Amino acid sequence: MTTKMKKPPRSGATPSITQTPAWTTAERLLRIEALGQRIASYIQFMCHVGDLKGSSGEATERAVIAFYDQMIVLERQLAAIHDDFKLE
Repeated sequence: MTTKMKKPPRSGATPSITQTPAWTTAERLLRIEALGQRIASYIQFMCHVGDLKGSSGEATERAVIAFYDQMIVLERQLAAIHDDFKLE
């Protein structure tokens, strides 16, 4: 059974999430949730790049390395925020 991969949304698909200010905590939390869903779609896409036809192995490897490196940075930053908040 093959699963059809859905392309992740283009980063400019919903500019209001990242390009306009969020003024309240509630609005920020809604945007955090939306960003989480967007990021999850990028992760899902990257986890299946080996299945893509027409992409060179070198391009795929470069993209996977860059994505992985950024995920490591992001996870460390988010963990620090999480841990700092739990300590307050």
